[in-house]
Amino acid sequence: MPRILGVDVANYQPESLSAYYNTGAKYAIIKLTEGLGYLNPKSRGQIKSAHAHHMYVHAYHFATFSHSVSQAKSEAKSFVARAEALNISKNRYLFLDWEPGDGNSVVSGTRSQNTKAIIAFMTVVKQAGYKTGLYASSSILRSYVYTAEVVKKFGVCLWVASYPTGGATDKPNFNYFPSMEGIAIWQFTDNWYGLNVDGNVALIDLEKSHTEKASIHKPAVKTPVKPKQVEKIPKIVYAPILYNNPNYMINLRDSNGHATDKYIQTNTKWRVIKVKMIKGKKYYCLGTDKQWVPSKFLQVIK
Repeated sequence: MPRILGVDVANYQPESLSAYYNTGAKYAIIKLTEGLGYLNPKSRGQIKSAHAHHMYVHAYHFATFSHSVSQAKSEAKSFVARAEALNISKNRYLFLDWEPGDGNSVVSGTRSQNTKAIIAFMTVVKQAGYKTGLYASSSILRSYVYTAEVVKKFGVCLWVASYPTGGATDKPNFNYFPSMEGIAIWQFTDNWYGLNVDGNVALIDLEKSHTEKASIHKPAVKTPVKPKQVEKIPKIVYAPILYNNPNYMINLRDSNGHATDKYIQTNTKWRVIKVKMIKGKKYYCLGTDKQWVPSKFLQVIK
């Protein structure tokens, strides 16, 4: 399967994408619009720079419609109009960025209402002749959207954010892949190579013709290892400073090893509640079943 690296950029990043291209990015997903009034003032320059470096250009819109179908359709039409004005090829993807912030109260709707509005937005984009996809964190998608309905209608189209660790990251570690059906792109860090830009890995060929019959991506996984009983549970562990970076934070996992949206600081001590093997690796539980940390990041004190 393709594992092609790319970035997504907004007004927070420069117009020149040369640093990302020189680091290995093959495509850029550029923010064009937000709600019904905001236009990314750097989008035209970012598109020009991407083309100058022979990077494929896709685009995204930050939603503020929450679960309103009528508002979703209006925002989609505005997004499509901007993409056409900037000459975004209709062989590319226009993504919907649906997450909390800037007035988008994601949790205010039911999963059915949210999904209906999301599909309404994506349908407008598709009817305009573009390929379309949905972006959000893995936790948001699992909790607030029926992703199976989205994938059934639009094929393999999910762009999922899930960061195994905080801090600068250069390559995706597929031991921490956010196992979900229909993932087209995995956003594996918000600080690729320390460049303060999101790093993404495409799991499908984004440039091929899109079909609704696209197969659902299921990442290759090792044969599951049954949890083993650990004879001795340490009482206290220490999270040391990692990679000589005192600001580095360790991503917490759930009981299945999936990354959550929470982190712990390094140079801290923690009481261990439980120990178990997840996918063949030892994890320490530092509290609830959503506070597991790989043992490799911790030192046993007693």
